[in-house]
Amino acid sequence: MKNIIDKINQTYPISSEALQALQSKLRVKYYPKNTYLVKSGEINRYVYFIEEGVTRSIFHHNGEDTTTWFSQEGDITFGMDSLYYNQPSIESVETLTHCAIYTISIEDLNSLYQVYIDIANWGRILHQDVNKELSHLFVEKLQLSPIDRYRMFNQRYPGLINRVKLKYVAAFLGISIYTLSRVRAKK
Repeated sequence: MKNIIDKINQTYPISSEALQALQSKLRVKYYPKNTYLVKSGEINRYVYFIEEGVTRSIFHHNGEDTTTWFSQEGDITFGMDSLYYNQPSIESVETLTHCAIYTISIEDLNSLYQVYIDIANWGRILHQDVNKELSHLFVEKLQLSPIDRYRMFNQRYPGLINRVKLKYVAAFLGISIYTLSRVRAKK
C-alpha cells in the first residue's frame, strides 16, 4: 500500500490510528487490463484506491467514448454520481493496465468520515483538488493551443503518455489523434 499511503500523506496526512482504521476496511483486488470497474448507467457502491496500474474515466455519447480523467498509482477513482448521490454513474471507469486496487464500500468510507475528522478532511481536500483540476482542464480546452494542452498534460501526468493509448490522450485533450501526432512530432 505504499503508493496509496504516500498519496494520502501528500494530500492531507492522517493519524496512524485513522490510517489503520482505513486499511482495515480496504480489500485488495487484481483487475486485468480492459476491465470496467464502474459502468455508466449503474450504481457502483465502491471507491477504488489504485496501488498499481492506470485507469481512465470515460463518457459514452452517441457511440463515441471520450476520456475525461486518468488515475494511476496512489489515486482513487469512483463513480461520482454513485458516491455523492446514490445514483447511476454517467461515466465508466476502465482499467488500462493490469491493476492492483484496494476497494472500500462507500458505506464504510462514509462511516470513517464520521469517526475520523482527519479522514473527512483528507476526503474534502482531495475533492477540492480534483474540482480545481477539472476547472483548469475545462479552461485549458477553451483557451490553450493543442501544443500547450499537450505540454500541460505531460506536466500533470509525467510518463503517462508512454502507458496509455494515444487516442485516449487525444480525446482527453479535446484534439484529434492526427493533431496529437503533429504536436508530438514538434516536441
